[in-house]
Amino acid sequence: MDYFLKNLKWLINAFALEPKLLHTLLPPNSYIPNEMTDQYEMIVDEDLSNIIPVLTTEQLEQFKPLHNYINSLFVREDLIDSWYDNDFIYSPEWNGIHTMAKEFEQYMGWETSEPLPPLYSKIIYVDTDDK
Repeated sequence: MDYFLKNLKWLINAFALEPKLLHTLLPPNSYIPNEMTDQYEMIVDEDLSNIIPVLTTEQLEQFKPLHNYINSLFVREDLIDSWYDNDFIYSPEWNGIHTMAKEFEQYMGWETSEPLPPLYSKIIYVDTDDK
């Protein structure tokens, strides 16, 4: 499976999870909303250029509402600090992401495998002397 499609599937499945399960995907003390949206920006890219080659035209059209919604949240000044607040995953805005991701997941025929594998297989702490 293509790198971007594989990672898009993981990300959509993660967004479709109940918020309390998102804590299992990231290391302790992670800013979940920020980490998830960073992954989104790397995988999807603002202009969709990373996923255009891996989705059909119809699939892309089904994906665009979620993409537009997430981008609209990125530019909201009242949400600037929310990306660094784990309670944001329980907000109405995050529920919009969750709902739209579930709809796209169903459209694609993807089943959420719970639990999803963590985002990182290994965490390396660079500020320690452990070798």
